[in-house]
This record gives sequence, C-alpha cells and structure tokens, in this order.
Amino acid sequence: MSLNEEELNTLKQLERELRTDDPRLDRSLRRMMSPEDTASMYLVLGVLGGFALGLALLVAGWVLLGLTVAVVGTLWPLRWASQRYFHPVCRHLVPNTEEPCPRCGMR
Repeated sequence: MSLNEEELNTLKQLERELRTDDPRLDRSLRRMMSPEDTASMYLVLGVLGGFALGLALLVAGWVLLGLTVAVVGTLWPLRWASQRYFHPVCRHLVPNTEEPCPRCGMR
C-alpha cells in the first residue's frame, strides 16, 4: 500500500516531532529491532531446540539420553549468553564485550 504525498509529509512531520520531543524514546525505538542484536533470538531458539530434542528422545524411549539432552540443551545456551556479557575480571555484566570495561578499563 503506497502513501500519497500528503500522508508522507504527515508521517515525516510526526517522526520529526517524536525525535525532538523525546530523544531517549527515539533512540530506544531505533534500537528495538536492530538486526545486529540477535543474541536473544539465538538464545530462545537454542533453549527450545535443546528441550524439544530431549523431549523427542524421551518419547522415543531413550530416557537417560533424552533427559541428558534436555538438561544440557537447555543450560548450554543460557551459559553461552551469560558468558557473552559477563566480565571475568571485575565480575559484573557489561553491555558489549568488544569495548573496554567501564568499571576496570580492561577488555
């Protein structure tokens, strides 16, 4: 569905007012669906995939292997996600592991 010229101008005006009215909200909305932040999607897919595979093995009759896969498949993605944002030197969460730590200055 294409917009006519008047609707486009109104939309641009609303976007401009939003940026000037509340810059924090504008930044938050721009970051909300950023394609480079896919860690949460991978985390959810990993947890669900591990649990589903373990459940499938349980239903197939492989009880011990199914329980092991369900537990490890659920905990391993959580460990991956927590290590990604946990700084080992000062023991706190950091927003980005590529930049120096704001607390101790190390990477």
